[in-house]
Amino acid sequence: RVADLTRQTLSQLKIYGLEAEIIETAARLHDIGKIGIPDGILQKPGRLTAEETAVMQTHSKKGADLLSKYKNFSRGVSMIMHHHERWDGTGYPAGLSGYAIPFGARVIAVADSYDAMTSERPYRSALDNRQAIQILLEGRGSQWDANVVNAFVDMISERLDVKPQVMPAKQGMLPLMSKTIANPP
Repeated sequence: RVADLTRQTLSQLKIYGLEAEIIETAARLHDIGKIGIPDGILQKPGRLTAEETAVMQTHSKKGADLLSKYKNFSRGVSMIMHHHERWDGTGYPAGLSGYAIPFGARVIAVADSYDAMTSERPYRSALDNRQAIQILLEGRGSQWDANVVNAFVDMISERLDVKPQVMPAKQGMLPLMSKTIANPP
């Protein structure tokens, strides 16, 4: 699902060819490092402890380490390593921010977040599409790359025929609008 959402987002951004193929492959493999995470943590029905969260946060590095022997996929490995970085620098594993985060990782992060929000989890029910879209919109420029979110929202809104409401811009920021979203009345 994440690879498919990533591919559709790249298409919305008019990114094709080898670059798109590398990003889509990285999206397909983005959570491969979870094979090194104990099932008790992966399937825990409640909130993770701080220690369990720290273990879970190793999955992106474990995945990158696992795939690092494939030298021709080094850019994809970097995307896998950094798909949990945040635009504001508060993500993991390296605390990268903004454009220091590999572009493919920024696209995967949005697709993965949407998929996680709209999927049932052992610890919570799935959100509906509109709620997930709204969370993405609210996280533009802090958690996620605003341009990627806008492209994703344009794509998913057209696909699902959903018109989300836009939140006002934070103080000091220009409104970040995607082409299919209008200001609420």
